[in-house]
Amino acid sequence: MPRWTKLPGKFLRQSAERRKLLVEACLYLICARLMLLLLSFRQLTRFFNRSPAKGIVPASPERARLRQDVRWAITRAAEHLPGETACFPRGIAAQAMFRRRGCHATLYYGAATLPQKGLTAHVWVLDGTEGIVGHQAAKDYRIIAHFPG
Repeated sequence: MPRWTKLPGKFLRQSAERRKLLVEACLYLICARLMLLLLSFRQLTRFFNRSPAKGIVPASPERARLRQDVRWAITRAAEHLPGETACFPRGIAAQAMFRRRGCHATLYYGAATLPQKGLTAHVWVLDGTEGIVGHQAAKDYRIIAHFPG
């Protein structure tokens, strides 16, 4: 039986909140992939530099939970979307999801020359010093830009 045929059951077994997060992550990831295809980098930077929505900024325990939830939703959604969802659309989606909840998140763009890959780029998102997505590999990359700047 193909893997995708099990998705509806897995999705329905999630809580309503988690299902909502997954749908939101899918929408943001699809939009991010489209943005990367259609917009110039200058147009993208305007999006990355936008201010968060006005709202109540969660306290530390809720903020840690928010990081975990966004990380989980982005990872799960990216695994099941057709095609490859690389670090750049994941970063865009994570920053947008965080911003939507009234929180600042910084998107970092870095580059490195890695023995197995040669010159390569990577995107990661941090909430202050705490990682949201892509942060596990960030130590190998030199920061070229960060947004907001």
